[in-house]
Parts: sequence; C-alpha cells; structure tokens
Amino acid sequence: MTFQEFREKVPISQVAESLGYEVDLKKGRKTLEYNHKDGDTVLIDPVKQLYYNRDGTTDRGDVIEFVKNRLERFNVSYQHTIQGVNNVLKMFANEPQNISTHSSAPAAAKEFNSGRYQAQEPSIFKLHYLIKGRGLDVETVQDFKPFIKLIKDTEKEKAYDNIGFPLTRPGNDAVVGWDIRNYGFKGVAAGSDRQNGMWIADFAGNPERTSKVFFGENPIDLMSFYQLNKHKIDFENAALVSFGGGIAKSQLQSALKYWEKSEKHTVFDNDYQGKMYDIAVAARLTTKQVDRPEKKSDSLLFTVDDKKFEIPASKLSLSAFEVASGVRSNIKVHKATGEANGIPFKDFNDIIHPKNEVVKSYKVKI
Repeated sequence: MTFQEFREKVPISQVAESLGYEVDLKKGRKTLEYNHKDGDTVLIDPVKQLYYNRDGTTDRGDVIEFVKNRLERFNVSYQHTIQGVNNVLKMFANEPQNISTHSSAPAAAKEFNSGRYQAQEPSIFKLHYLIKGRGLDVETVQDFKPFIKLIKDTEKEKAYDNIGFPLTRPGNDAVVGWDIRNYGFKGVAAGSDRQNGMWIADFAGNPERTSKVFFGENPIDLMSFYQLNKHKIDFENAALVSFGGGIAKSQLQSALKYWEKSEKHTVFDNDYQGKMYDIAVAARLTTKQVDRPEKKSDSLLFTVDDKKFEIPASKLSLSAFEVASGVRSNIKVHKATGEANGIPFKDFNDIIHPKNEVVKSYKVKI
C-alpha cells in the first residue's frame, strides 16, 4: 500500500489508542483530545484526519507524521524511517476502525521467543558501528562489552549479525527482548517486553553496592554520557538503565524499587519529552499525589495533592516543577547542552557523533 492509501484507510485515533492514548470526550467531539499517561496530549481532527501537539513543537500532520514521530514506541524493526512507518501502518490497515469512549490498553504484541535470536559475545571489531557510526571510543565500548551481544534472527533467510542490547528486569538475567542497532538499522526484537524490560549496564553488580543509578532513553545516549564523564564521575559502583523510547509505569516502579537506596540521576533528552521524563521519575519518588498534567496552549497545568499550578512550556524543567510543587526528589538531572552548526544538541550522543565533528561547541552540566 502507498502512504496515500494508508492516510485514507488508517485513522490517527486508532494508532493513538494502540499506544495507550485515551480520548477525553468531555473536551469536545469536533476535535478530539487524546492524553497519554506520560503527559503527552494531541488534538485530532477526525474529519480531516490531522493532528497537532499542544507543546508548540513541529509534532503535527497526518497519520504518517504521527507514526514517524513515535516510531520507537512500536514493536517493529526497520532499516530506515520510511520502512519503519510502513511496517507500523501495515499492522493497522486491515483492522476495524473505531473510536473508543473508555480507557484503552496498548495493542497486544506477539510473545517474545528468546530462542529465535542467536546471541554471541562480540569482539570490538564487530562493534565498529558504535565507534565509527556513533562516535564512541574503543575504551568506552570495551567497558560496555559485558552488556552487549551480537544477535542473529534465525527466522530470516538472510540473517545478519546486529548489535543487540538485552532487555531484562532488575535483578533477573532472563532476556525478555532486544534493542537492536546497526548501520541503517534500528528496531526491537519481535515480541519484546517493553512494559517491563530495560537495558541495564550494572557495573556494581548488586543494588546494595550501587551508589548511583542513571536513567536514560537509549543505550547509546547513556554510553555517550559515560564517555564524556568517566573521568569526572565514579561509575565503578553505578548502574546505567535505558527505558527505551518511552517509560512504562511498571518499568519505572521496578527500577526505583530495586535501586531504592541509590542516588538517582536522569540522562534524558534535552527536549519537552525528556523534561517530562525527569518529572515522571520525581513523581514516583514522592509520597504526594501527582496527577497527569493538563496541557494548555502554551503551558502545563499540574495538580499535586490539592495544589494546582501552571508552568510555561518554555520554562518546563524538573527544577521548576519542584519549586512550584514542593516535591523534593533529590534527583540529579543531566542535559546535553551546546550546539553544532547552529542546531542545539538534543542528547549526549549528539555531542560525540561523527556528523557533528566539523563545527561544534558544548558543555556538560553535572
């Protein structure tokens, strides 16, 4: 099917509901408001089949843009973005179209078959994508080798070795999925448990010995942060944890419980969603009741216990949230700062990525 056929056949609301967005019909039926538990809110015009995000970003358009801007949330593998969008929309093209008036859960994924993926220990040479493609140095990759595998999909006729970041649960070595990377390829293994599984690089080896735990959005961002700070921060008794493209409630709960006594750090992206993730971690650490924020035209309305307050979208940060709410999480937030060719860095891999070698300046907040 062509993208135009997908636009005609697949409603944005159907895709949104599969990701856990819930419609609030009290806000109107001409333009539907969909809210996600992570704080994201989109407005969908069911007639024109267009959407926009209230956070003031370029997150707007048709169903193609909706999927493209949330591609990492879907359980699909792809070599390039267009292929990924196509793979996602094919799953919806033949499903019945409806608008739910009640809470909906994410679409059920096929069960993860650990035996499908043949895993082996990688050599530094086999991990050259991380070095040549993403700017990590040999020393950093060597340090993380125990937490990386080479995997091969045995169900494919032409199976290639890809870099696999194993997804496990805290305190359990059983692999429940794979986060996969290579040149021109980014995806997750079919059936991966993204609700509970996370990539864990545990240098301490025991929660009782873990002095610091660093939470991030993907393994390469965390490895980049490590590389930039390994001479400033003691990682010997630390754990680095990647939640993937989004943070599930069960992921966060189990991680915070397992590393309950450790100092908490966040290494999320320097954008709206990354700042909301900072706040989500803080909300789980407090005894206060923190409700899902309501998006206004250019601000967010928070409710903490019985207190309501707004934070302008342009001023959003964990610090601003804690000042206004009275929450004290003691989280240490790390954001990539600086720019290359006039474009601000969004994450720590941007700082060391080969594409930014020509013109760049940066500083890292610790």
